[in-house]
Amino acid sequence: MRILLVALNAKYIHTNLALRYLREGVRTLYPDVLLKEFSINDHLDRIAGEIYEAKADVVGFSCYIWNLKETVEVIRQLHPVCPNIRFVLGGPEVSFESEEFLLEHPEVDALVIGEGEKTFLELLKTWQDGHDPSHVQGIAWTKDGKIMVNPAPVSPLSMNDLPFPYTEDEDFTGRLVYVETTRGCPFNCQYCLSSTFQGVRFLEPERFRMMFRQLLKNGARTIKFVDRTFNANKRHALGILDIVREESELHSDAKSIRVHCEMAGDLLDAEWMDYFRNYPRGLVQLEIGVQSTHQPTLKIVSRPQRFKEWKKYISEMRCFGIPLHLDLIAGLPEENWLNFRTSFNEVYETDPDMLQLGFLKVLKGSGLRLQSSRYGLLFVPDPPYTILETKDLSHNEILQLQRMESILDKYYNSGKFEHALRYVLKLFPTPFDFYHKFAELWHKKDWFSRQWQGKALFDKLWEFLQDVQDAEKREGMDIIRWNIIRDALRFDYYMWERPNIIPDYLEDENSLELEKRTDQWKTMQDKIRKDAYWEIIIPEVKKMDRRQWNRNTAIAYFTSDLLQESNRPCWYLFHYQQGKVKAYRYEES
Repeated sequence: MRILLVALNAKYIHTNLALRYLREGVRTLYPDVLLKEFSINDHLDRIAGEIYEAKADVVGFSCYIWNLKETVEVIRQLHPVCPNIRFVLGGPEVSFESEEFLLEHPEVDALVIGEGEKTFLELLKTWQDGHDPSHVQGIAWTKDGKIMVNPAPVSPLSMNDLPFPYTEDEDFTGRLVYVETTRGCPFNCQYCLSSTFQGVRFLEPERFRMMFRQLLKNGARTIKFVDRTFNANKRHALGILDIVREESELHSDAKSIRVHCEMAGDLLDAEWMDYFRNYPRGLVQLEIGVQSTHQPTLKIVSRPQRFKEWKKYISEMRCFGIPLHLDLIAGLPEENWLNFRTSFNEVYETDPDMLQLGFLKVLKGSGLRLQSSRYGLLFVPDPPYTILETKDLSHNEILQLQRMESILDKYYNSGKFEHALRYVLKLFPTPFDFYHKFAELWHKKDWFSRQWQGKALFDKLWEFLQDVQDAEKREGMDIIRWNIIRDALRFDYYMWERPNIIPDYLEDENSLELEKRTDQWKTMQDKIRKDAYWEIIIPEVKKMDRRQWNRNTAIAYFTSDLLQESNRPCWYLFHYQQGKVKAYRYEES
């Protein structure tokens, strides 16, 4: 019997961990097992064609909210020409409301509910023996036109009994690879499917070591833990991170390795800070789901937290070189516009490397789905079940927040406007007010309808600031403040990439006048280039001739010193190499 396992990933670079567990779990009895990964952005005709040509007897799909629609379309396309293939679906998106799903999709033969490593193998053996799967625990299937839902297994699987998922020599270069060392979560968040089962199970750290070592050998450099709360058990988490450090240090390109973990802020403490202080910079990246700081909302979703207490660790971790992502969820019960504005500002002011503004997904099986009418949750009926309205947040307000999310990603999360935003935000009562007003200008101008190249984003921000400046003029403009804002935006422009031309609006009278003095400008360029100081700071200077120097550097005059936050005029040298740029203040020797 030939088995084909299929994943339609969100992006090409992603990998599917679940199917690799299944492949290794069945191949001892069914060695003719194949695994194919696609992207939801691929043409469905091509996906269906490759599945058809595999000539499998059973095709299993891994289903999530982001790929169910495409998965079903592929199966419907295949079913008429493959009437003898058995189609099996598993994953969180088909583990709830199974009867309704099978009624709507009769071309699907069975659903695996919950953990599938043992269940899928039992199902295959049953079909191989010519029996119906009435005794296979944890599946839904059809018998004589009637939907049957078999009871779930009594005991959850031990993680240490699972097969090793990465046995094949796959090339993971440039891809995002997933691993897990725990299943379950100590919390009971009502928007999350982890609340549907209790307890946390752990993988023995040395089993993880073998897995991690194999991944690094196969070229993986970006590895994400799918553990719902990586620091659920401190001793376990520290042991895993010790292994990450030990194994990474064995590679010559250790600095290119990064692991991504989701942690709970409430479980951080001084011991964690001591550990991170001595951890290799950049090796670990953390994501923490704040979701909201509105306590009544947190109580409803069963995730009380003390954000005001643990947020002090955020600045410490950033000093230790740990990239930090913080998450917010808009559309949670009893959080209105003003409450969410407060949540946004409180999280933003901690200055995370990325602030992810997401929108509630009212998932099948979640507590909030069961209580949706109580809290007035209206949501899209199809995956990903995104919130449309609550009794506290209108649909119009959610649309405004969605526009804000887009601006937040373009300007804050891109990291390209770090210096400009620092000064622009001082013009507004709170960060939320800036992003909201800026997003509404984009909406008014219909800018969201087009894809803008990177530098066009500077134009949009400057046009917005012109409106603000006009209002400032009516109240008495602070010239120095506006010069600093222009300087900051110009500094970010140079940091984006080496510019051939600087937009006129980013030049002030002083820098323009200086550049008009061609001789003085060239003299300063030569003076900086020939300064022996740069041979220490940028060793590559020794190998550069004048043409190479001009191509790989830029020199600009600023009326204020942005990095040292002083109003003294200064020169900055920008060095561009291999897609990266560094800025150096020029001190005359």
